[in-house]
Amino acid sequence: MTLPYAKTALASAVLALSAGAALASDGPSLGSDPIRIVMPYGAGGSTDITARIIAANAAEHCGTRIDVVSMPGAGGMEGLQFVADAEPDGHTILMADYSATITQTLTEDTPWEVEDWAPIVHLTDWKPTVYVKADHDIQSIDDWIEMAEANPGSLVFGHADPLSLVHLPLVLLEQETGIENVHLPTTGGGETRTMILGGHIDLGMTLPPSIVSNVNSGEVTAIGVFADERSDVLPDVPTFQEAGYDVSFEAPLLVYTFGTVPDEIQQQLSECIMTGLASDTAQAMGQQASAGLENVQGRDSARAVYEATTERVRDVVASLDLD
Repeated sequence: MTLPYAKTALASAVLALSAGAALASDGPSLGSDPIRIVMPYGAGGSTDITARIIAANAAEHCGTRIDVVSMPGAGGMEGLQFVADAEPDGHTILMADYSATITQTLTEDTPWEVEDWAPIVHLTDWKPTVYVKADHDIQSIDDWIEMAEANPGSLVFGHADPLSLVHLPLVLLEQETGIENVHLPTTGGGETRTMILGGHIDLGMTLPPSIVSNVNSGEVTAIGVFADERSDVLPDVPTFQEAGYDVSFEAPLLVYTFGTVPDEIQQQLSECIMTGLASDTAQAMGQQASAGLENVQGRDSARAVYEATTERVRDVVASLDLD
């Protein structure tokens, strides 16, 4: 989920805005201590930029400065542990997709359960996207399936963490079609893209904002999206369902508190973040970053999508041989 090169100017602008955002409150105060948004990922990616848009625009409504903290250690578990161990006062919150709070919790020995995380804002739904180098023999979903069927185990597919949002859809497609690919875990979207551009691997999976500049420049071809509908960022790229493969696995991006945070504080945080993101400035930043913040939803939507995603991931994990 590495930020496209074309968006570095936006990243710098958002960093400057959020760095000193200790502003007066126009709503209920959560206290004077800064609020920390912890991400279990490296800095500079799509999630990081979204968190900084929140920091730059919600601080005045939350009544205190908002800082963004990147904690990718231990596969993201360091960040979750930090939030779980923090004082339950709403000043340390989490922003993550399902691979951190759901998949790793279901597949690893963690001191918390999936139900211990309390989603408070449903920001957007990431659409996992498969792409190749522009001069690769594969230039469509059908090209990929046909080549994989003809030469099982010959195509190398790069993706970030195993069982993450850029890996589980591939597993589902292989289950449906019977194709076999060589899975190559990478450190993230940046390394995957570098390996694609260098011709070292055949296919990769990432999120549309991470490759839109490469698609527009003609360096890579996005061949398919694992979602119910096409991406607004890459509107010419078909879904796998359009190609006849019933695989869709969008990844909700959520803001969480740990479950020990009192309900009234959860509600205050939800409301002040949503108010900030509804501003014209936040919406303009979101559009420039292709962050998909046009339809941010509150606690009810966040909880519903979290529960539905948990059941979906639980079913997929149960179907796998992880021993």
